[in-house]
Amino acid sequence: VGRAAVAVSCPKVWSAATPATPGRDRRLPRARILRRRSDFQAIRHSGGTESGGHLKLNWRRVPGSSRRLAAIVTKACGPAVTRNRIKRWIREAWRHLQADLAPGLDSVWISRPKAATAGLETLQEEMTRLYRKAGLWGDSK
Repeated sequence: VGRAAVAVSCPKVWSAATPATPGRDRRLPRARILRRRSDFQAIRHSGGTESGGHLKLNWRRVPGSSRRLAAIVTKACGPAVTRNRIKRWIREAWRHLQADLAPGLDSVWISRPKAATAGLETLQEEMTRLYRKAGLWGDSK
C-alpha cells in the first residue's frame, strides 16, 4: 500500500521512454572518430591548421576515406563536467556540419579555455568559419 501511494504522489521524471543518451541514429558512429596515435601524428605533420578564439582546427585530406573527427579538450578548460560538455558541443556541431564538408576529411578540434563559456551555437559558427577559411567547406572547393 505504501509503495502505491508514493508512486501516485511522486511522478516519474525518468522512465524507459526518456533515454539519458541520444538515440543510436543520432550518435556519431565509432568509425567516424579518430583514435589512433598515428592518425593524430599524420594530421599534425602533413595537414593544415586554422585558429579561432574558442577552437583550433588541425585537418588533413584523406582521399577515399569518410569524414572523421577528434575533439581534444585540455584541463585548462575546466573540470571534467565542463570538458565533457565542450566535447559534446563539438561533436554535435560537427554532426550538423559534416554534410557540407569536403569528403575524405580528418578534423582534430582543440578547444581553448574560452570554449567553456561559448555555447553550442557559438562553437558551431566558429567551426563553420574555420572550415571556410581552410577551404574545406562544400561551396569553397
